[in-house]
Amino acid sequence: MKKIIVFIAVILLVAGLLTGCSQTSDRETAPDFSWKDNNGNVVKLSDLKGKVVLLDFWATWCGPCRMTIPHVEAIYEKYKDKGVVVIGINLDQGDLSKVQQFIKEQGMKYLVVTDPNSQVAGIYGVNSIPRFFIIDKNGKIAKMIIGYDPNMEDVLSKEIDSLLKE
Repeated sequence: MKKIIVFIAVILLVAGLLTGCSQTSDRETAPDFSWKDNNGNVVKLSDLKGKVVLLDFWATWCGPCRMTIPHVEAIYEKYKDKGVVVIGINLDQGDLSKVQQFIKEQGMKYLVVTDPNSQVAGIYGVNSIPRFFIIDKNGKIAKMIIGYDPNMEDVLSKEIDSLLKE
């Protein structure tokens, strides 16, 4: 009898955790940051409440990051007029003119901020790249994705579409 009670308690706990994970209120608040983009404009994450935000931590020297850029650019083009903001957070150190040149060569139209001392990356706990954070309209982290996936555009679209419906 004791084993049955423990089993039922475990099932109820797991069921509660699973249903709780889908609730917006249980999401962690995205750490706020204020940073200048590569055009000199100040970007403050908390000013973007009411929009879905995709943060992409990347560097020019990172092969998998380079492979994600076309996918992120496609997401930007698909959602730029639908209440979604895409911010690339570049972690290169050194000559920032090389980053600017890279952005131009890659045709990256979405917003990019450069974080050469990894201050923003540090508050997000980024220790490997590429790493993506999808933030809901309430400023909460809805999803974190690590690494490259050849289906990246579909993965990101699915998450963003669900948040736009909330």
